[in-house]
Amino acid sequence: MDFNRILSGMIRAARLDKSFYEEVEHDTSYTQDALVVVILASVAGALGGFLSALFGGSFGVAIFSFVVSAVTGVVSYYIWVYLVHLIGTKFFKGTGDRGEVARALGFAWAPRVLNILSFIPFLGGLVGFVAWIWTIATGFIATRQSLDQDNTNAALTVVVAAVVAFIISLLIGLIFGLIGAAIGMTFSNVGSALGG
Repeated sequence: MDFNRILSGMIRAARLDKSFYEEVEHDTSYTQDALVVVILASVAGALGGFLSALFGGSFGVAIFSFVVSAVTGVVSYYIWVYLVHLIGTKFFKGTGDRGEVARALGFAWAPRVLNILSFIPFLGGLVGFVAWIWTIATGFIATRQSLDQDNTNAALTVVVAAVVAFIISLLIGLIFGLIGAAIGMTFSNVGSALGG
């Protein structure tokens, strides 16, 4: 693994270099590099959340936040790749395979490394917003190039995939919320039964 190549790719991807996305689309040697970008970006964001919670005075919350954020960052990448590929190829004239989409979207994750700065009061929220907008732009270019779409079909792919991802996130949040509430009620009832 060549870290200089990964860093150079992250910079080119962040600059919205269409020729780089085309290169990544066709060169399978970038597969591992793209995953490294996703992991780096996820860990950077997790570290920003960790520092924010740590400065807030809660080490336990900081550790929990770090683990959940790092794992969620990688899992959301795989969900995004699946949705973009499925929606783009089934409904919006996309022709790329899942590996091409995965490589391109992996490098499109590059601006998310800025989330390491999310712990900085006032500035952190702005940096997070900028990273989010920038990632939408890189994701659009990655989608267009990897699925060989025109601008309209790429935009529709990204928007529809985002709506589906949002619905999935709501459902997962609802399920975990219900599980958490059930666990909380169970412990509360056990505590009451034991006289606590």
